[in-house]
Amino acid sequence: MSEAIHILALITIPEGKAAQLEKKVQSCAAHSLKEEACQRYEISRDAEKKGRFTVSEIWASQAGFETHLASDHFVELASYAEEHGAVLEVIRQQPLQPAS
Repeated sequence: MSEAIHILALITIPEGKAAQLEKKVQSCAAHSLKEEACQRYEISRDAEKKGRFTVSEIWASQAGFETHLASDHFVELASYAEEHGAVLEVIRQQPLQPAS
């Protein structure tokens, strides 16, 4: 059995592009949740800094995560973010305790 992949992504985009990015992130989340390997895909908007979002993801396997990265919906989101000056920080996490 392969180990689940835990990802935390922080996306920061100029304020003028935040509303459009939010729509794209929501669309990506809706499609991602339908992927077989997706166990969690939760997006949040920063309550204090406009233009900053977090995405918390859990993938059943490395192969499932790589399939996600190649999906049309993810590629569309990543392309939009890059074209509009977003800064992306991706953290691959290792949980210290089991999920509750």
